[in-house]
Amino acid sequence: MGIARQNIQADDEALLDTDIAETQAPGPVELDPFAFHPGASSRITGLGGTEPAPTPEYVFHTPYVETALGRVTFHARFHDLSAKSGTLMLRVHMLPLEPGSRSSMINSERIALNRLIQQGGEVSVSFEGFHNVVYALVAILPGETDARASGVTVTLDRPADPSARPTQGAEAKSTAYGKTALAPVPTLLSMSAPTLASPVSQLATASQLREAAAADWMARLRPQGDEGVEHWRKVYTLQVLRRYGMLEPGAMGLGFEPSPSGVPAALAALQTRICVAFPARPGHPAPAEKLLQDLRGRAPCDEDLFTQNVSARVASWRIIPNDLVNFDFLWSARANERLYSVAAAAKFVEETMACLRPGGLAVHTMSYDLAPGGRSTPSTERVLLQQNDVERLSLVLVSRGHEVAQFKFEAKDCILAEGANHGATRRTMVGLVARKARLFD
Repeated sequence: MGIARQNIQADDEALLDTDIAETQAPGPVELDPFAFHPGASSRITGLGGTEPAPTPEYVFHTPYVETALGRVTFHARFHDLSAKSGTLMLRVHMLPLEPGSRSSMINSERIALNRLIQQGGEVSVSFEGFHNVVYALVAILPGETDARASGVTVTLDRPADPSARPTQGAEAKSTAYGKTALAPVPTLLSMSAPTLASPVSQLATASQLREAAAADWMARLRPQGDEGVEHWRKVYTLQVLRRYGMLEPGAMGLGFEPSPSGVPAALAALQTRICVAFPARPGHPAPAEKLLQDLRGRAPCDEDLFTQNVSARVASWRIIPNDLVNFDFLWSARANERLYSVAAAAKFVEETMACLRPGGLAVHTMSYDLAPGGRSTPSTERVLLQQNDVERLSLVLVSRGHEVAQFKFEAKDCILAEGANHGATRRTMVGLVARKARLFD
């Protein structure tokens, strides 16, 4: 790591100390498992009270509580659990605070009691916390069982902070755009040649820039300079958004751009509303007004449309401001280079999903190492992504309930970044497409 890069990273992290302190939330809180039905008897002998249960399979039902925004987890631990048969079902119920709202299940977990016993009686279920919504954990045990326990403890890992400053929160409302689903595929990886007409997660290739879709976007963008990975990442980003139905008038998009480009103006010309988040550059401040001015004229767009639909701000990419929420789509460029490591970029990609509405679409483009066998250097010390990094990040997103487009890693026709065909590194660019988990009905 060079001296200049060290100084920038150190200044960047120092600038964020205040943000870190402000975003610390209260610690885990223990909930009364039987608060919703006080005194009701439980399906598991030894738990609950002696009054009739609301349903024959009832185990417990916590109170509805507010949570922090983003990923939240209920943990349940059964004490001295014993059983020969039975399957426990945990359900997370969500209740919007608007008058007349009804509760709905947004996630669930099933576990056989014998397996639960092997796990020490501990089980958890995660979900996403939204603004103006409360949540409860419900447990049921249908069918025959001989389960017994001496007690149960339920913990919420990230409760709402009552002292937090009021901010715009993530809403439990799915995007109204992008009904085109990511096509289900039998495998995450494919050796098929990538195309721009039907983009998925893929490498930058010269053939894509020769397609009609590229010519259309190039006419809209009118980018300067020779064709290369920067041209590809712009037309790829725009084509993905069009292919999956996000470029409709009124859709709201969030862009993480390292420097001004023509993408925001091209999107504004299509009457989508855009917020561009430029990274903070300690020692080299650029006010949002100057950055916004730099975005004007970089692609053909009516001046009134641009003014109405584009805004810009300076924001941390390490700790994303919690008011950047409720977007229908987002895109980012070169996050691995801006954040100085593959590991930091992977964390960024995962955390930006909280900026989207349920069902929203994310498109990330990052620099990529074409080394066939990959390199053994840890991801915290590398800047360029390798194939296994893309695979690992895709699996993490899928494990969170999100959808990820198949990765086409055919590299025959790759566009090399300028100066990247010298020495040990052959560098190009990769695109990753993901759709945020939808709410359960």
